[in-house]
Amino acid sequence: MTWDGLARLWLHEPDSRALECAGALGLATSGSSLDELAAGFSELFLLNVYPYGSVFTDPSAELNGRFASWSASRYDRRGYVTAEFWDAGAPDHVGLCLGYLGHLEKLGETDADFTRALQQWLPVCALAVERDPSAVALYRELAATTRALLLREEAGGPGLSAAGDAATDESPDGAASGEEVHLSDVLAHLLAPARSGFFLSRARLGQIGLQSGMRLPFGGRYEVARALFAAAGESGRVAEVLGALSVEADAWDAAYAHWESEHPAWVRLAPPWRARIVRTRGRLAGMGDLLRRPLDLEYGANVPR
Repeated sequence: MTWDGLARLWLHEPDSRALECAGALGLATSGSSLDELAAGFSELFLLNVYPYGSVFTDPSAELNGRFASWSASRYDRRGYVTAEFWDAGAPDHVGLCLGYLGHLEKLGETDADFTRALQQWLPVCALAVERDPSAVALYRELAATTRALLLREEAGGPGLSAAGDAATDESPDGAASGEEVHLSDVLAHLLAPARSGFFLSRARLGQIGLQSGMRLPFGGRYEVARALFAAAGESGRVAEVLGALSVEADAWDAAYAHWESEHPAWVRLAPPWRARIVRTRGRLAGMGDLLRRPLDLEYGANVPR
C-alpha cells in the first residue's frame, strides 16, 4: 500500500526493505549507501526538520500539542494500533499519520476530518524537508511525493476540523502597542510555523549565517537563531541577514501560491499561511533597529527549541 510505504520511510532509518518501498514509489535510491542514508535520516529528522503536526500547528511549535492528542483519539476510534507508537515520540508524527491512512485504506474506510487536517500542515512540513540544506535526494523526493499524493485526496467538507486548525491571530507586537520588543519575542514568532508561515531549521539558519559571512556555534534551533541575530548586530550584517530571511519568506509564499493554483484542496488552505508570511515580512521590516542596539540577554517563555 502506498501510504504504508511512505509511512515506513518517514519513520525509520532506511534498510533494504525501505529501499524496496522507495523504489516501488519511484523515489531516488541510488548514489548513497545505506549508512549514508541512515546518517542523512538522523541529520534531517532528528536535528533539523521535526516531522510532527504540533510543530506546524501549535503557536509554541512544541511537541505533543493539541493536534497530537486529537490524532491519538482518532487512532483509538478506528482501532489503529502499531508498535511504532513507541518509537515515534508523539502520535502526530508524519509516519504515524500516513500509517493511519494506510490502516483505513485496508479497511475500506476514510476519515475526511483527519485528511483535511493533514492537508493543512503536512505539505508545509514536506516543503521544510525539500528546502532543508541537510536533506539528501531520497528525502526531498519522499517529501514531494507525500505532499502531491495527499493534496490529491478528496476530503470534502466546507472547512477544517477545529483540532487541525493552525490559524493563529497574534496580538499586536510591542512596537505596535508601545511596549518594548525583545529578541526572544521575535524568535518566538520566526521559529513557530503557525505564526511565521515558514520553518527555519538549524541547517537553514546556519546557511544564512555563512551566506552573511558568519559562522555560528553548534546548538539547538533557538540557540542558533539567537546567535545568528546577535552576530548580525555585532558585525554590522543586519541587512544581509534580514535580506536572506526575506528571500526565504518569498520562496515559501511562492510555493503556497503555486499549490493554490495546482490543487483545489489548497485553495482554502493557502490564505492563512500566506497571511502569516505577510505578518513575518512586517516583523522583519521592524527588526533592523532591534538588532542594531545592544541585545538583551533575557530568554522569553514558550520559545520553540
